[in-house]
Amino acid sequence: MKKLLKVILIAVVSLLVLVYGGVFLGHKVFFPIKMSGVPTIEPVSDGTFLFGPQAHAAQPKTIEEFIPVLAEQLRLYNAAAPGLWPDNKVVNQSAVVEGIESGKFWYISPDGRVKSLSKNEALSYGFARNAFVGGFSPYEGGMYLAVAEEDLPNYLMWERYLHLGTYDSILFLTHEGFHLKEQKAPKWQVISGEVPNSERNAFLENTPSRAKRGLLQRQLMKAVSEPGNTPLILEALSTYADWKAQFPDEYKNSTYFERIEGTAFYYEMITGLYAGYPNQVNSGNLDKALALLAARDDVYVRYGLVMESYKVSGFACVLLDRLEENWKERLMGDSEATPIEMLYRRFKGETLPAPRQLTQAEIDAVAEEIKKPDINRGMPLVFQALYDMLF
Repeated sequence: MKKLLKVILIAVVSLLVLVYGGVFLGHKVFFPIKMSGVPTIEPVSDGTFLFGPQAHAAQPKTIEEFIPVLAEQLRLYNAAAPGLWPDNKVVNQSAVVEGIESGKFWYISPDGRVKSLSKNEALSYGFARNAFVGGFSPYEGGMYLAVAEEDLPNYLMWERYLHLGTYDSILFLTHEGFHLKEQKAPKWQVISGEVPNSERNAFLENTPSRAKRGLLQRQLMKAVSEPGNTPLILEALSTYADWKAQFPDEYKNSTYFERIEGTAFYYEMITGLYAGYPNQVNSGNLDKALALLAARDDVYVRYGLVMESYKVSGFACVLLDRLEENWKERLMGDSEATPIEMLYRRFKGETLPAPRQLTQAEIDAVAEEIKKPDINRGMPLVFQALYDMLF
């Protein structure tokens, strides 16, 4: 019996060493997260606005420095939230923040006040503790957010969010909060049944479709960047109609994500601008700010059926804002409605231009773009999350 217990003990210890050692080497040696201590993406500016990390005085390098920044973002968000969606359910939100490396907790009240919490006090809020990179969990009245101190000064992790321009915890609260609290409200007629193809990068191998959807994203963003230019909207809708006709299965699989992720991305953009740039953006110039962001198709265009849906319907939402007041109520009340389809039907009586057909060279260029590694996906992120949980 003692011999058997010894064998079991050795096996357990060996397994733990293998797991911990493998995760450590995977994160630190074989699949490290790429780092940059300076911005690698140019800001967007027109003389009135300046968006991007360069708009902020300094990026916090410790969680103690970051907590006041997040607290002010949350305060600004809560001040704006009631007017950002009809009968908005993501209002008066608080946050419980955990430093992944230290295990320290803070509570941020809806008005931006901060206090330290013990672990037991923090867990009493009833969230699921997800202490790894990108970890979040809702609780009644707020959201638990895990902050990775090692990622705070790494611009590569969050600089693509030009609509915020700093470490992105507040966007988890707003974007995911919109999913978990607003879109679960009874007023939303949510598509029922199994969600198809939930993989974010679904259909990447279908490069003709990816190239067509890339063109659609750019055309919609061009239309957003030039308010009042109806011919640009019609060009985008022509591409949309052509894509639907050429790839009906993908169209069917995209509708859920166009509806759910597109509106959440729209909400994320607006809340990010209010929370990240209070000295620049207000309700009177929000549309101009969104128009400027839309000029950056080098940053915002993404590939994969689900990822495309964020931008396609997100920017369609901005165009709908300019065209009709009650589109949000109509979208919530119709489980089959998507922002891009609503925009398409808005111009049903218009003659659309002939759709532009992509050349093989353009399709091949998209295929090469898809092959480029993304530090926010794949093995580096997996090993960072495992490292956060184990160490």
